[in-house]
Amino acid sequence: MEILGYTFSRAFVIFVAAIIFWVLTQLFSKTFISSITAGASSGKRLRTLNSLVRTVASTAILVVAAFMIVRELGFDIAPLIASAGIAGLAIGFGAQTLVKDIFAGAFILIENQFDEGDEVEISEKRGEVTKITLRTVSIKDKDGALHIIPNGSIKMVTNFSK
Repeated sequence: MEILGYTFSRAFVIFVAAIIFWVLTQLFSKTFISSITAGASSGKRLRTLNSLVRTVASTAILVVAAFMIVRELGFDIAPLIASAGIAGLAIGFGAQTLVKDIFAGAFILIENQFDEGDEVEISEKRGEVTKITLRTVSIKDKDGALHIIPNGSIKMVTNFSK
């Protein structure tokens, strides 16, 4: 492939395009979240969701570019795709709890059920929410004990701050 008088292989062009696309998605997400969170109390929540979206986008770009480059180099990618599907299924079964925690954490953040600093009762533990991540919620009770609760195990939340 010739671009501006230079000859490049298609695999190299795919590699450069993937890098450019990755940089653009990172810049877009950074500016988008910055514009939304300016002075907002939900800034931490949006930054956590932004981190999730950026990770998913980066992984998707990497995987698609890798498969396209391998195909351009002359390899048959059908066995790779089948193997990736089987490996994904195995990892999915093995990491069910982790995936459950992450999905529950994403919904907690999206639905804005509680924020850091709120007084809540979760799993019979009452205290102030000190940290919310995609996988866990940290609560400090009145005695100073820190309780870390996986998001997947949260069945009911009582929020005393709202």
